[in-house]
Amino acid sequence: MCPLLLLLWLVGLSAPAQAATHRLQLGSDEGLLALQPSQLTIAAGDVVHVEVAGLGPHNLIVEDHPEWSHPRLAFSPGESWEQRFDTPGRFRLWCEPHRFAGMEGSLTVTPAAGS
Repeated sequence: MCPLLLLLWLVGLSAPAQAATHRLQLGSDEGLLALQPSQLTIAAGDVVHVEVAGLGPHNLIVEDHPEWSHPRLAFSPGESWEQRFDTPGRFRLWCEPHRFAGMEGSLTVTPAAGS
């Protein structure tokens, strides 16, 4: 193996960093109308696993980002989907049917390591 390739492999620069997966619950097992956690911070490129934890219907709206939003209503506890977030920034989130009840929060996407 070439000494330069060996060096890159040894310091971990030969492969891109793996994206992490974070969990966001819509509602709670206790029946609370809340996003859990209400404030989530991830790195650009990470994935958010969104799961209905309480009785629905719930959905997830990301302000000014219909491409990241999931407007379809999810009714069943355990129903889930995943969304990758690539753009750094701070984004407001809410469940459309329960926003009036305070079911909202925020997502902060930080620049990916090495960016």
